[in-house]
Amino acid sequence: MAIEITPEEWDRQFARQAGWTRATRLHLYRRANLLRARRVLDVGSGTGVVTEEVAARTSGQVIGVDVDPVMVAYAQKRGGRTEYRLGDAHDLPFRQGWFDVTLCHFLLLWCREPDRAAQEMVRVTRPGGTILICAEPDYGGRIDYPDLPLGRWQQEALRREGADPCLGRKLRHLLAPLPSVRSVEVGLVPGLWDIPVYRAEFEAEWALWERTLAKFVPPHELVQVKAADWAAVESGERLVFIPLFYALVRV
Repeated sequence: MAIEITPEEWDRQFARQAGWTRATRLHLYRRANLLRARRVLDVGSGTGVVTEEVAARTSGQVIGVDVDPVMVAYAQKRGGRTEYRLGDAHDLPFRQGWFDVTLCHFLLLWCREPDRAAQEMVRVTRPGGTILICAEPDYGGRIDYPDLPLGRWQQEALRREGADPCLGRKLRHLLAPLPSVRSVEVGLVPGLWDIPVYRAEFEAEWALWERTLAKFVPPHELVQVKAADWAAVESGERLVFIPLFYALVRV
């Protein structure tokens, strides 16, 4: 990991992200007939936040795979019947057509070759199965009101860490041309801007901001923007919109 953050901190961050997209995930699970799936794979499972949610909604085998051994070790401590393995999304350690449902959540933007990762998810999914790209952000479409530089800084920080901040808009381009894909449905995760939620999560989000941006944003600018952000929250006018795209893929 590019930033020194503990697995416990990542787990809390992943849980917040999962909260933003939960309604869409539940809708996608129903569309994929997750309840009846015999084998399910979560690619980029991280600390297991979404993987455990999946396991609670199917009686089939659930496997989470992640490239980071620290994440895998943390997820394994959760217990339960989910299996966690070390593996790279670009070269998944499973045979062709093994899974009924393959899914990921906030993964492809971090892949050095997202097209290769998409191909691998298609490869390990059986004919007639489903791939769920539950959420991929597009920070290039971020809107801040009042206008703050956080969106520009966020894109720069992600690029410095090797991520693609505009991956969300590219989902159809990545998935539709793959030869085994029968159909691709791309949509936008709906959102509700809730000031009390933002207020409750403000310090946790800014703790991550400050550690991410400290490498290239002067400290006094961070202090000024954080103060302006909080003032807008307190006045009730703060709004942040980040497009989050999903895709439901039939193979």
